[in-house]
Amino acid sequence: MIDLMINLHSWLRWLLLIIFLLVIFKSYTGWKSARIYTPNDKKWNTILIACLHLQAVIGLILYITSPMMKSILSDMGGSMKNSESRFWAVEHITGMIVAVVIAQLGSIKIKKISVDNDKFRTAFIYFTISLLIILLMIPFGIWNVDRPLFR
Repeated sequence: MIDLMINLHSWLRWLLLIIFLLVIFKSYTGWKSARIYTPNDKKWNTILIACLHLQAVIGLILYITSPMMKSILSDMGGSMKNSESRFWAVEHITGMIVAVVIAQLGSIKIKKISVDNDKFRTAFIYFTISLLIILLMIPFGIWNVDRPLFR
């Protein structure tokens, strides 16, 4: 079951990255072209937030149940001295939770804004910040631990 969750978490990140890029592009072009904010724009923002929350839930389940995390969390003092263990125990989960919160706050703000151009600008800013944090915390092996790109 853990392997299935890890694979799902790994593959869902690619879908999520594609959706992020699509929503950010639509938000930027809508903002710069002063386009009307349509129900389709709202739908894509909702899809983004739903996928982001699904990814977060899967990640939290893995954080609680995976043998690797159980081993890391059983010796937090020692884990903090090891950069890879520290990444999984603290940095990855903290960064991802911050990214989810930022995206969710942006989504909430968008709903309260009445001016279409401001909705697009807000979506662009919040979702871009969220994506940048996520990219920093994905284990690509560039600035943190190395994991396979595809499982």
